Amino acid sequence: MIVFATKLTVKKAAAGLLLLCAVGLSVGYLTPETEPEAIAATASATTPDLGMKIKGGEDCVKLLESCGWEVDPAPVSEQEVQIPESFDAAYQSYNELQQSQGLDLSAHKGKRATLYTFHVLNHPSGEEGVTANLVVRRKKLIAADVCSAQADGFLHGIMEQPK
Repeated sequence: MIVFATKLTVKKAAAGLLLLCAVGLSVGYLTPETEPEAIAATASATTPDLGMKIKGGEDCVKLLESCGWEVDPAPVSEQEVQIPESFDAAYQSYNELQQSQGLDLSAHKGKRATLYTFHVLNHPSGEEGVTANLVVRRKKLIAADVCSAQADGFLHGIMEQPK
């Protein structure tokens, strides 16, 4: 059995740290790197970016199209809305839908936002009058849904594509 003993000095510790950094840099340099643009393109091709900045109706249309919805580019309406200070059962249920898609209205209680509404042209139900609603505050999407105004209508997130 061979035993090696040494006294650790500041010089030896610094030399060891430099050696460790050199090994780390060489491994990082030799590892093939994927271009950030390629990573971003792959990510955007597979999942819509609900965190994108929304400056107006055109950005809303782009977001909806990235989710697979074909919409009339002219909004049905664009209006200012007030998020309530406290949520009743209906708002609580609506916020649960938003949370399931990674959004949350609760942080915006009592605040004003802009509601964009668009006609959906390709809903799988084939129903007429289906709309997509996007609620935007400070260029950020805070709520989104696709719904029917019929008495027995439906409401679901923009990421869902029902059968």
